[in-house]
Amino acid sequence: MILEDIFALDESSGYSLQGSFTPDLVFSKLWLMRELAKIQPRVSTMYVLGAWYGNLALLLTRYPKIQVDKIINVDTNTEFLNTGKDMLDQAGADNVEYMPADANELDYRQLGRDGVVVNTSLNDIDGTEWFDNIPPGTLVAMQARDQVENEQFDSPDSIEQKFPLDQVLYSGSLELEDPETEYTRFMVIGIK
Repeated sequence: MILEDIFALDESSGYSLQGSFTPDLVFSKLWLMRELAKIQPRVSTMYVLGAWYGNLALLLTRYPKIQVDKIINVDTNTEFLNTGKDMLDQAGADNVEYMPADANELDYRQLGRDGVVVNTSLNDIDGTEWFDNIPPGTLVAMQARDQVENEQFDSPDSIEQKFPLDQVLYSGSLELEDPETEYTRFMVIGIK
């Protein structure tokens, strides 16, 4: 598959490699990286929950303002992880591990000092155990969007209410558009 094929689609962020590269999803990850770099430009280990194809890891390998020693892509779908591994191997990303697991069952044993837990899939990961299991004092970055059926996120405050942080370091909203609809993505970064 060539890069032009990845960006040539007329669907919302569907569950395909092409769908994972819609401009709105890429831009939301760039937004996260920019804000995270302002808060903690050096990360020992980053858990990416609901990693999908590992696009955040791919973008991080090319972003000089943040240095991540180890990225752990977590997803329940091994096909997504395997496709992401192939893509990241071709990009020369040698700091990525792949963990086929339910985010709600993680113990974050590899987190270490200066670690970060990233969940840009709040709309897709049910439950709160993924958050409850994060050690206190850990930096957490979360994103959700509105315009999702039966979803409770309508502002950054709604993220903070469901997943309370000890200290909020960034809170914001971003107006985006996928090929089907306009929506707002919310992001909160802080210390649990």
